[in-house]
Amino acid sequence: METVKNLLKPKANPQQQLRDWQRRLRQECRNIERQIRDVQREEKNVQKSIREAAKRNDMGSAKVINL
Repeated sequence: METVKNLLKPKANPQQQLRDWQRRLRQECRNIERQIRDVQREEKNVQKSIREAAKRNDMGSAKVINL
C-alpha cells in the first residue's frame, strides 16, 4: 500500500529536496558530534577513576580500568 502512495504522490521540488537533504545532514552531524562529546566525557571519567585508584595506591583497579 505504501508503494502505491509513493507512486501517486507528486514529486518534490528539487529545491525542497535539497533543503530536506541539508536538514537531514545537519541533524546527523549534530548527532555524531553529540556522540563524540559523550565518548569524550566518558573517557574523561575513566581517566579520573584511574587517577583516583592510583592515588589510593590501588594499582589492580587502575590496571583493570585502564583496559
